[in-house]
Amino acid sequence: MSNKNKFDNLVEEINRKEEIAEQKDNLAEQLSQVTKNVNDVKEIVDKLLTAIEDLKKIVVAVTAASKSTDNAVTAITNAILDSRNVVITNKLDDESVKQLQTKYETYYQEEEKLYNKHCINIGEMFEQNKDRCYEIINRGDGVYFGRKTFMRLYIVFCTCAGIILLEIAYALLRLFGGYE
Repeated sequence: MSNKNKFDNLVEEINRKEEIAEQKDNLAEQLSQVTKNVNDVKEIVDKLLTAIEDLKKIVVAVTAASKSTDNAVTAITNAILDSRNVVITNKLDDESVKQLQTKYETYYQEEEKLYNKHCINIGEMFEQNKDRCYEIINRGDGVYFGRKTFMRLYIVFCTCAGIILLEIAYALLRLFGGYE
């Protein structure tokens, strides 16, 4: 009987060791999958951060361009308006005065046409820049997520980070706490 008990105990011990080895393999596989998921989430977060930085740069550039253009338009407008107040004093005969008035009227009309054309061109450029910005934003190449998707990814990331932190804490306890 004692040989049979020894044999049964030996079989049980072997079965337990096989179960432990199988559980160890399963845990290693799960840890590998969690690590892969954490890396995937990190890549997504990095892409999001890059996209946010790009959008911030675009906003700063568009704001600077609009202020620069506004200043240029204001300067041109003020120069045109100030030119009306310029007084020329010179003794001229009537024919020379008429010629000057005609030239001034022609110049003034041409300047007004150029000013109006310039305003239209600036408006068109703003529209093109606005459309281009929206095109860049809308062509985000899959970087943007809906609220639900983002929350799901955030939960997965937090779960994975929690698991990793627990694994690190457990390893440190084993290392320094003497638990085995």
